[in-house]
Parts: sequence; C-alpha cells; structure tokens
Amino acid sequence: MQAIEFEAIADQHMLRLPDQVPDGVKLRVLLLLDDIMPETSEPQPEGRARRQPSPKLAGSVIMHDNLLAPAVPEKDWNALK
Repeated sequence: MQAIEFEAIADQHMLRLPDQVPDGVKLRVLLLLDDIMPETSEPQPEGRARRQPSPKLAGSVIMHDNLLAPAVPEKDWNALK
C-alpha cells in the first residue's frame, strides 16, 4: 500500500484528489480534522447533504421537463450497448 499525504479544504462535502491519484484505483481514506472546527449557522440535515447552486444563478434557469420522469422508456436504456 502506498500513502499520499496532502492538505485540502472541504467544499460542499467534497475534496479534490491530487492529479497523481489515477482513476479507478481503490482508496482507503482517513480524515484528520483540525481541533478548531468552523461553526455553521445552519444545522446539517440528516443523511446526505444536498448541494446548493450558486446564488448568482438565481432566476437564470428555467426547467422545461421533469428530470425525475425520463422521456426514454426503461426498456431502451441499454440500447446503445
């Protein structure tokens, strides 16, 4: 097993891995937090946290379709394989 140490700042519960980590490699991750944790003004929701878009995008996106109900029938999902 090889170890790589790097420092990162979590942004919306995500970390960027160094470029030297190849795609598809199995990783074991150990997170070490500094003693001083930033205080959040809002309590974190239970379960998986939902990412929020930038407030700069407010009012600039118009939804034309229901993304939860696909337009392609489920029987055709693997048609390209």
